Amino acid sequence: MKLNISSKAPLDYPRIDVQFKPEVTSFSERIKHLYKVLAGTPYYSADRSGISRLLDAGCQIFGFEHALLFRRLSQQVAEVVATSESDDDEDPFYMGQHIHVENTPSEQIFSDGASHHYKNVPSIAAYSAAFSYNGVDVNAYIGTLVSPSSTEPMVVCFFSSTPKEADFSAEDIETIELLAEGVACMIDLQKAQAQRKLTDQAMFAMGSVKTLDEYLQQAKLPEVYGVPARVVEVLQRRIGRAQLGIGHVAEELNLSKRTLQRRLQQQDISFAELRDQVRFHYSIDYLIKQHLSIDSISASLDFSDRTSFTNAFKRWTGLSPSTFRKLFRDYV
Repeated sequence: MKLNISSKAPLDYPRIDVQFKPEVTSFSERIKHLYKVLAGTPYYSADRSGISRLLDAGCQIFGFEHALLFRRLSQQVAEVVATSESDDDEDPFYMGQHIHVENTPSEQIFSDGASHHYKNVPSIAAYSAAFSYNGVDVNAYIGTLVSPSSTEPMVVCFFSSTPKEADFSAEDIETIELLAEGVACMIDLQKAQAQRKLTDQAMFAMGSVKTLDEYLQQAKLPEVYGVPARVVEVLQRRIGRAQLGIGHVAEELNLSKRTLQRRLQQQDISFAELRDQVRFHYSIDYLIKQHLSIDSISASLDFSDRTSFTNAFKRWTGLSPSTFRKLFRDYV
């Protein structure tokens, strides 16, 4: 029997045919394999599909057909939280499915919190030869406890309908425990993201925080003409390259500082207001789209230090730059 497994992660992995032998054998290669999966699952994508990609990696490492992550509902029943991704429309497992775990190795893991593995489950007297998950016979099995900090413990397991020829090694145990830690981290990230979005929604509802579109509208470059427009053009050219003081801008315009101030005042515009608006415009781009550090943004916008930029940004938005980035990094 042969099962095709294909990862949907944005990694350069070819489709492979997993037969009942490990596809990734050396421990160093396993670590590289897991790292590639995690590296292809950035924070903002730490969802169930990310967990499924880790389960896929485990299937490839152990050479097994199935992987499940489930939480316990009762002594007899568990709920499937995630499965390995499969292209098979007849896959017997799906998220939210209830499966019986009584008198299975998974029940023992829930009880003692230790890793368990069996190369031939029916040969173990404690477990029935008819042991199966949703009609899928389980002959070879390895599983361990997943312990997220944000929710109750779960079990992750990999299994095959064919007995395993060789015994599980100490590296097999270490591999699944490392994999379980990765799954736990992803679960915690999911919870943190969900909680943060709820908080954001509450703040938006109370009117204490605007939407990103509103901030972008507020931070538009000023629509001005004549000398003010030339000032804006010079400021844009100098952003990240040169100082933004009025003296430097006046010099580039071949005007004295006093003459520049007078011409701006004639249109009821101040240099500080123009510079603020240009800085505000670029600060949002640097924070949300380019993900620059606060120190880099402060320097690019010609603030004397990080604190000066932070105070200015709070004046523009009511939020610190770091808070603003946390609120909106998932929206661009």
